[in-house]
Amino acid sequence: MDGRDHQRPTSVAARLREQFAPAYLTLTSIIQGVALSTLVIRVEGMSEHFGLANWLLAVATLLAFLLVWHEYLMQALAYVWMPTLVDSAVPFGILVTELFLAHFVYGNERVWFLIAGLAFVLGIVAWGTTHAHTEENAEVLKAVRGVSPMRVLPSVVSITLFLGIWALYDVLGLGQASGIVAAIAVLVIVGVLATTVPYWNRVLAYARREDASEDAPSEDHGM
Repeated sequence: MDGRDHQRPTSVAARLREQFAPAYLTLTSIIQGVALSTLVIRVEGMSEHFGLANWLLAVATLLAFLLVWHEYLMQALAYVWMPTLVDSAVPFGILVTELFLAHFVYGNERVWFLIAGLAFVLGIVAWGTTHAHTEENAEVLKAVRGVSPMRVLPSVVSITLFLGIWALYDVLGLGQASGIVAAIAVLVIVGVLATTVPYWNRVLAYARREDASEDAPSEDHGM
C-alpha cells in the first residue's frame, strides 16, 4: 500500500466527511454548555427581582437552547458535506445570540426579542448551508421533501413576529403586557420545536428502511 494514500483526494474527502459530524457536535455541545451556564448565572443572580415575564423569558431561552442543539444534532447526523468557513462561523454567531438572550431575560424584554429574531435568521442560514449540498444528500433530501418546507416557514414567522414585537414594543405599549408578550415567545419556540418531530421521524423512517433492505438478503440467505 502506498504510504501516501492518506493524501489522495478521496482519502481527504472521506476524512473530512467522517470527522465533520463529531467535530460539529462537539463544538455545539461546548457552545450550549457556555450558553446554559450564562443563563443559570443570570437567573441565579437576578431571580429575586424576577417577575412573571422574566421567568417566562428564561423558559423561552432554555427552550431556544434546546432547539439549537436539536437542530444541529439532526443536521449533523442526517447529512454529510464538506465544511466551509460559513459552517465554522454560524455556530459562533449563534453563541453570541444565545449569550445575549440569557443576559436580557432581565433588564430589557424588547432587546430580547430583537436578539431572538436575529437568532432565527442565523438558523435559516445554517439550514440553507446544509440543504445547498444536494448532490451529497440527494436521497435524504428526497425523503424529507414533504416536510422540509415546514422547517423554514415557522422560522420565517418567528423572525417576522419577534422583530415586529421589537419594532413596535414602545409604540404599542407592550411593556404594560410584558407577561403576555413573554408567553408568546414561549409558545412560538415550543411550536418550532414541535415541527422538528415529523421532520426527524421522516429521517428515522428513511434510515430504518435502509436497514431493513440490508437485512433482508442475509435473512433470505439463511433460509
